[in-house]
Amino acid sequence: MEDRLERAGVDETARADALETLQRVGWVDDGRYAAGRAAALAGRGYGDEAILHLLAEDGIPGEAAAAAVAALEPEAERARALADRQGRTAKVAAQLRRKGFAPESLEPLFAQAGHEA
Repeated sequence: MEDRLERAGVDETARADALETLQRVGWVDDGRYAAGRAAALAGRGYGDEAILHLLAEDGIPGEAAAAAVAALEPEAERARALADRQGRTAKVAAQLRRKGFAPESLEPLFAQAGHEA
C-alpha cells in the first residue's frame, strides 16, 4: 500500500498517516493478508518454503508470514494429498520440490515408491 501511495505522489507524512489510519480501522492487516495468501498458495500446491518466500516478496513481515504458515495444514500432509492425487512418480517428486516442499516432507512418500525426493 505504501508503494502505491508513493507512486501516486503522496508525501511521506501523508503516507504514514494514511497507513496508520488504514491499519487502525482494519483495512490493512498483515496477519490477515498473510493467512489468506498462505492458504491460497497452499491450495495451489505450494510448500512452506515457497509460501514464505512469496509472502516476503509481498512485503509481509517474517513473524506474520511464519504465523500464517504455521496455521496451515502440515506440509507433510499436503504433500501426501498431492502425491496421492498425482501419483508417486519421480516427476511428481521433482514438481513438489520445485514448488517449495521440504525434502523431509517428500522422502517418506517417494522412498516407498522407489523414487528419491
